[in-house]
Amino acid sequence: MEKRTELPKRITVYDIAEELNISTSTVSRVLNNSSLISDERSRQIRDTAEKMGYRKRVIKKHINRVILNLHLFLPETNNQLTHFFYNMSDLIESIQEGFGEVRLNFITRVNDGNLEFLERKKTGQIDGCVFAFTSPSLKLQKELNNRSIPYILLNRTSKNGNFIAYDVPQGIRLLSQKMIDKKGAGLRPCYLGFEKLPAVSQERYETALEFFREKGIHFDKTSSLDIHSLDEIPSKAVQWVQENGFNAVLAFNDLIALSFLQACQYSGLRIPEDIMLTGFDDSPIQNILGRKIDTISLSIPLLGKMAGQWLKSNIIDRDQKELKEILTVSYVQGQTLS
Repeated sequence: MEKRTELPKRITVYDIAEELNISTSTVSRVLNNSSLISDERSRQIRDTAEKMGYRKRVIKKHINRVILNLHLFLPETNNQLTHFFYNMSDLIESIQEGFGEVRLNFITRVNDGNLEFLERKKTGQIDGCVFAFTSPSLKLQKELNNRSIPYILLNRTSKNGNFIAYDVPQGIRLLSQKMIDKKGAGLRPCYLGFEKLPAVSQERYETALEFFREKGIHFDKTSSLDIHSLDEIPSKAVQWVQENGFNAVLAFNDLIALSFLQACQYSGLRIPEDIMLTGFDDSPIQNILGRKIDTISLSIPLLGKMAGQWLKSNIIDRDQKELKEILTVSYVQGQTLS
């Protein structure tokens, strides 16, 4: 007679509730990431669920019956200049577009390392998180993973997390090659960095350093100047460029490039005849002036839409596929290289 193999019993919220002598609704709230239950009780329930081998059932949510709470994290900064880098309304609209008909409640947060929002009762359930141009701390990543809250990084990369980012080094190489195409061996390039975002600025400088060295163009640490504020461009950067004989400027972004362009006009320097100039990011700040900067486009709506689509697939369809995607950048021709 064939012996049947008994399947192990599936642990449910009822088993956890019975073990702790509490209501099933309390257990359900905690396991569904609600912040309505105290921190101590939540930890007790999660620990017990893990010890008992609880596995959450994969049940698709009905699109028309939910309003999802999405937390949007922005970089911590006291520098008002960063507000000109990207159009946040475009980002929010594109995330919503990625979700389609799913209704979203956006909670905007500064990524300052504070984790108290996870325990606040007024926060309610956290369905997903988007980290726009910033990265979560390891501690926050661990908390989100423990609570099974999906999150994704935009224009930042992560070894362990999901992300969508542009190939920034590719953009720097594109601009640098355009300069070489115009000036050839007579090119004397320099880099105007931004002290307020050191990691991002350093990456762009190092990419330019490696590229120009490969091409036999002189470029080293003396070819780079980090500015703290836009006020330093007319008072410091323009003079520095002239004194060192540079004839091409790779600016950290479009805002710095436009400020340099204006400062050169006041100083009698011609762009691009005397000094070639490039920006980066294809920022909406470009719309202020009639003259366009040669730059690299990083489409924020595309980032947002892809993030929305992935989160919808994860939250609504319960598709647990990871997403680690590097997007190709595109060159935007302006009037500052030729």
